[in-house]
Amino acid sequence: MSSITTDLTDFPLASETQKYLESALIGHVIEGDVVASRSGETMPIIHPATGAEIGWAAAGGPDDVEQAVTSARRAFDDGRWRDLAPLEKERRLRRLSELVAEHADVFSDIDVLDAGLLKVYTGFIVQATLDAVDYYAGWPSKISGTIPAVPNDVAVYVVREPVGVIGLVVPWNGPTFVLGFIAAALACGNSVVVKPAEQTPMAAVLMGQLCLEAGIPPGVVNVLQGTGETVGAALVAHPGVDAIAFTGSIETGRRIQAAAAPRVKRVSLELGGKSAQIVFADAELETAAATAAMAVWGASGQVCTAGSRVLVQRSIHDELVERIAAVSRGLRIGSPFDPAVDLGPVVSAQQLDRITGYVAIGNDEGAALTLGGRRHGDVGYFFEPTIFSDVRNDMRIAQEEIFGPVMCVIPFDTEEDAFTIANDTEYGLSAGVWTSDVTRAHRAYRALRAGTVWVNTYQEVNAAVPYGGVKQSGHGRALGAASLDELLQTKTVWMKVSR
Repeated sequence: MSSITTDLTDFPLASETQKYLESALIGHVIEGDVVASRSGETMPIIHPATGAEIGWAAAGGPDDVEQAVTSARRAFDDGRWRDLAPLEKERRLRRLSELVAEHADVFSDIDVLDAGLLKVYTGFIVQATLDAVDYYAGWPSKISGTIPAVPNDVAVYVVREPVGVIGLVVPWNGPTFVLGFIAAALACGNSVVVKPAEQTPMAAVLMGQLCLEAGIPPGVVNVLQGTGETVGAALVAHPGVDAIAFTGSIETGRRIQAAAAPRVKRVSLELGGKSAQIVFADAELETAAATAAMAVWGASGQVCTAGSRVLVQRSIHDELVERIAAVSRGLRIGSPFDPAVDLGPVVSAQQLDRITGYVAIGNDEGAALTLGGRRHGDVGYFFEPTIFSDVRNDMRIAQEEIFGPVMCVIPFDTEEDAFTIANDTEYGLSAGVWTSDVTRAHRAYRALRAGTVWVNTYQEVNAAVPYGGVKQSGHGRALGAASLDELLQTKTVWMKVSR
């Protein structure tokens, strides 16, 4: 059975985390049990700060997918969760939130161990997760239908029902937050099969166990470990899965949508971005520079909303670049467990190679390398905060999502130029605007083709506020009431009324 094999005393873990991991089995969660793969196959768990194996997780195959989907399908069809009274669903979801809060240190430590995220950042993720579970815990008794105005010889009811079995294929850059997506699906009465990223298998197992402890019946929440090519693809194609929600790369999103098409399966996609932060000459430059920097360096640039294109009005270009560089030169790079560290590792050797390759492309394209551009150290997967200035928007480094600590600074002259450059990308997840002119701010949010526009702030998130993109950044929404549309379907009921 897959487990943690390293000496846990090497890490400054909370005592509760130590206790949990000493006996934890990093397997699938199927019908309420943590189990190994039917084939016995495993895959290594790598700590990104050292590049060393810390344990082994189950590596699933088609038989495991069949077992998990069958479990979820049976749980949905027999109504063990779907048919519970709405207030009872709410009680159990609130209990789930309480359990997550009790295990907050464990979730935070786990995300540092297998994702390499800074401990301070994982604390933020856990709190955002709690907020999301609390938010969705209140929804089961609020989901209601309508009675349309129709002729008197009929009565018509429009009801909202769960979709069925939802396949959640989720990323590695915020493993614990997946529980927010699970809570949303459960609030609507669905069953769930979660496929965590192979780089970050640990948090999902604990999620499945806490769901059971909260009173969510076995089979309603299942977890499948393994690669996207094997387990993810089989989950998407399985006829027992009614809908897929995917967060990840645009290339994988396209493959998922194509694979789901033969069965006309519902798909919601959040496919990342190449978000622009527009800094006008009238902006408060100190705040804009500091926020723009951390909007790229946060989580080592591995955030879908990373503001990796910084568009700067030409008259302040040099000053803002120097301000951002000054903030960035002082960043401390090191162990994500160290509270004094500002920048941790990227998630894998593969990701480190990808970032290194894009820096070479930027140099070849003629962008000015203002800061960084190299791997940091020779242990673990660290990369320096990297700034390219005088970037043209047609360069690959300005058009393609790098998903690392690489910033492209692009000069512009007029407001119209800024909006044109910002929109000139296949992505449309988010954008930021920095200005003291409120009228310009209104023009900006109307002009920018993005799912979220922040003005004089960046990367604010709230469970009640919808999140998602347009264009190649995907479709559908997470969070907020709008997210329920992805998890519910509408049924119309007609009754003849005798006269």
